[in-house]
Amino acid sequence: MTGFHTNRSFRICVILSSVISVLSVALPPGIDSAASERRFQPVTTIVDKVDAARLERVVRALSGSDSFVVDGEKVKIRTRYALSPQIELARRYLIDEVRDAGYEPRLQRFVLDVAVPDLTGSVISRNADTVWVADTRGKIYLTTASGGWSKFTERGNLEQVVYGLARDRRGRLWAAGGISGSAYGGLSVSADGGASWSLRASGTDIFAVVAVSFEDERFGMAAGSTGTVLRTADAGETWDSLDPATFGYESFSDAAVSAPFHYWLITDLGSLYETVDFGATWRKRSLMVGRLAGIDFHGESTGVIVGSQKAFYTNDAGATWTAVSVATEFTTVCMGDSQRAVATGTGGEIWTSDDGGATWSRFGTECSIAADVWSIASPGSEGFWLAGRDIVRFIDWKSAVRGCTAYQFSDTLWGENISFRHEGTREDGHCVLLTAHYDSYTGSTPLICAPGADDNATGTAAVIECARALRDERTGRSVEFVLFDCEELSLKGSRYYVSVRDPAIAYDGVLNLDMIGWEPNAAMTAVISKRAQDTPDSIIANAIEAATDSFGLDLAVTVLEGERLSSDHMSFWAVGIPAVLLIEGRRDELTPNYHSCFDIAENLNYAFLEVCTKTALGAVALLAGLMPDEAPPARLALHQNYPNPFNAGTTLSYALPAPANVELAIHDVSGRRVALVERGRRGPGVFDRAWDGRDDGGRPLASGVYFLRLRAGADEAVRKIVILR
Repeated sequence: MTGFHTNRSFRICVILSSVISVLSVALPPGIDSAASERRFQPVTTIVDKVDAARLERVVRALSGSDSFVVDGEKVKIRTRYALSPQIELARRYLIDEVRDAGYEPRLQRFVLDVAVPDLTGSVISRNADTVWVADTRGKIYLTTASGGWSKFTERGNLEQVVYGLARDRRGRLWAAGGISGSAYGGLSVSADGGASWSLRASGTDIFAVVAVSFEDERFGMAAGSTGTVLRTADAGETWDSLDPATFGYESFSDAAVSAPFHYWLITDLGSLYETVDFGATWRKRSLMVGRLAGIDFHGESTGVIVGSQKAFYTNDAGATWTAVSVATEFTTVCMGDSQRAVATGTGGEIWTSDDGGATWSRFGTECSIAADVWSIASPGSEGFWLAGRDIVRFIDWKSAVRGCTAYQFSDTLWGENISFRHEGTREDGHCVLLTAHYDSYTGSTPLICAPGADDNATGTAAVIECARALRDERTGRSVEFVLFDCEELSLKGSRYYVSVRDPAIAYDGVLNLDMIGWEPNAAMTAVISKRAQDTPDSIIANAIEAATDSFGLDLAVTVLEGERLSSDHMSFWAVGIPAVLLIEGRRDELTPNYHSCFDIAENLNYAFLEVCTKTALGAVALLAGLMPDEAPPARLALHQNYPNPFNAGTTLSYALPAPANVELAIHDVSGRRVALVERGRRGPGVFDRAWDGRDDGGRPLASGVYFLRLRAGADEAVRKIVILR
């Protein structure tokens, strides 16, 4: 199948009809076919925005033909191999290019190689000048203020798995852990800053110990699995075990002390145990159904507990605990003072509280690394150290703008995807992806020489240029642009991307660009790789063919079914997302410089790169529903919903003459708001929103008369709507 036929106008109609009819299945209920067709009408000027000079400039910089300036110095990228230090130069260059195209990039980090196992404990010295962390092998690392917190160095090693670290009033370090290869555990102590350790508590009645807390120089308590509770009254010289039946053999997840003889233990089953007499008697409270993960106190009165989508706080010494719902699976918590607290949740999320745990908010995008955190240590309200997986983070709370610094171990290697997004205006939750990989490889010397001009500086440059061309356009669906790292290392970047994708977003299709710069002949030809038989991939392939015809592009494309040309589109196939690859040819038609030091910018056909980029842009415009330019509405308008009356669903439509903060809501006859359809900042234009007739709790509203109210800045409009069940 190629891109040109004599009966061209007939073919355009057939292909566009195919694209529209299949994509309309995914449209929200209530949007009529006329609106669908408007959304996919080709706009003949969009591909003219592609700038050939920009494409060549980006390719030449990424492949080392041209230098660019970093920190005042001219540099050249000799290789973009993911395991090479030079990959960081490529990232910095790409981030600048994305910003120059008008977008703010999001960076998605993932681990390439981990020589350090899970970091599970952290503790800080009394003077806040030394931080220790431990891992599950029993290794102890430290970093110091005098060293500029520059790196963590190995300090010592224990003959046990470490689950938690603590420091007593004498400055000694205590490690709570387990015996490798068994269910038993123990406590070890170091008096020389972690260099040497001695075992102080172990035995067949002591199972894995996860936490230890000291009240003063003499009194301390530890807890672990299967009801293990230990206590010492002689500074840890001896430890005695309490009867695990007292605690119903529940496994403890953390421990804290708030006052003399006043200890707290939490369990995996949602129980809170409290003693005010050093373990002679205990009070049990069941706080929730589910796991409690962390507990901490500041002074005698204020404390915080976190667990599965719940946090609890007290300001009356634990007499009462107030529950707060938080949308994460918490892993641990630490209080810096009576008001400031930091907790961590699913995938390394960081949550902060400024009111003693009463309310929580996400920290933000700084240090947003998808790695679980297992321990937090704080020298006070000025900052917090977080350890987990193979990274340590420090949150600086001193400045007005909170910052976050990540400290990776020298033997940990990272990959990093770069994504940026063009927001759609009509179809919330639907997204089209345009992707490429930016890493490179050579078969012999990838650490020294891997220019990768065709593979895949071409695809990378095309993605950025398409994004720049779409920047000021309106599309019905959002378009996400993704530059993957580590495609040359078994597609690790795209595999990670799909593994953590947002489940609330419907990914309607992925167009992946790889090697679109080699064409030695006058006839411009390329291939589309899709899965065999009638799959959703055909929608995207049809859109590519439609783009070449409707935009008059001099490119002949052939569809390959079932030929598994390896690239990042395959990661989306693995999870059932429609995806195709646009590439310069079959395996035997690729550049002869493939994976060699001769894949340089001077060997490319930039006219071919330009037409492939225009084809990708045209296809994405069709798939995302590019809307024709039109004058902004003259005034605010709230149109009558259609259909009305309705049963299962209806379409709400409004027009804005200028940018405004918008709220679109449903109210009953008493004026009470029953459903919030939309709230946010919107630019000028006409917007459609689907509503399924349900309230904010997801319950179908009863038959009757309701009012649709639009607020846009200081303006307001109201329409009567009718539900007929």
